[in-house]
Amino acid sequence: MSPACFTRMQDMNCSMILIRNRSYMISNIGVIPLNEETGGKHEKMVWNAADVHASDGRVSAAESGVLALGANLSDSQKAEVYAQMGITAEQAASYQMIYITNDMEHQYLDASLGASVVGTHSLSSVLLIPQESGAGLNVETHNINYCTISMYRNALLTAGVEDAKVIVAAPSPMSATAALVGAVKAYETYSGTTVSDSVLETAADELVLTGQLSEDLDSEKISDLIAYLKQQIAENHLDDPDKLADLVRQAAEEMGITLTDEQVSQIVDLLLKLSKLDIDPDKLAKQAKELYNKLESMGITVDKEKVGNFITNFVSSIWELIQSFLNR
Repeated sequence: MSPACFTRMQDMNCSMILIRNRSYMISNIGVIPLNEETGGKHEKMVWNAADVHASDGRVSAAESGVLALGANLSDSQKAEVYAQMGITAEQAASYQMIYITNDMEHQYLDASLGASVVGTHSLSSVLLIPQESGAGLNVETHNINYCTISMYRNALLTAGVEDAKVIVAAPSPMSATAALVGAVKAYETYSGTTVSDSVLETAADELVLTGQLSEDLDSEKISDLIAYLKQQIAENHLDDPDKLADLVRQAAEEMGITLTDEQVSQIVDLLLKLSKLDIDPDKLAKQAKELYNKLESMGITVDKEKVGNFITNFVSSIWELIQSFLNR
């Protein structure tokens, strides 16, 4: 970019963004596509500045969405949550807004976490933006120091959330396990569907167990393990505890995870709960594109055409194991 162009951008109080390999200039007068072949000169104005509020890929205030706020946020904490999400109070007001109370958190999380851990204040918040069909489920977190993106994504898939961008934020660093409730309630609000209590409670169990296992083991490996096992449950209708235990041990070994007998038992208990839910394996495969991309970046070829085969080459021996289970 030429110095003259840079000076002009400063005068206009604007910044640059890159979208799909195309440069755009955001200013107080709007968003201008820059023609790379003409030295950065603008072509024409295409959007109003109010439609774009971030240069890092975050959501637009003009898009439909639901903002689920912790009911106990103070004004200053709410302002910080907005800042973490990359929006202003005015932009937040353009979304449908709901509040997640501490009573709601206790309703769904006490069985998994215990009332004392859930606490007395609802602070973590979620912005959920619906995406076009087939976009998948994408999650980002801000000020969250316990639950990982993979943990949220896996649990939300269990709850049936799909084709959405989910931004989880808190006013200060916290575990934000309760944000799962906010994300599901936001999904219910915009989709018009109802997530049953049993499904949400099982999703909470999954999030909590993954977090507990991650205290001693690699969180991403554990998230991948749970995602893979859940896929096999949905696809092959496995519900025998002994066979599930063998499958968990085999999958963990292939992924380089060492589990204790107690940890295997905890995972099997979760899988038995998951086996009672009507989980669509095709939906899981389509929504968890991030897992595919990560594995492929590691040099692991994934057959996306085969429903449920999340980790084809990485755990190739597991399919033979499952087949042997089914043939017994």
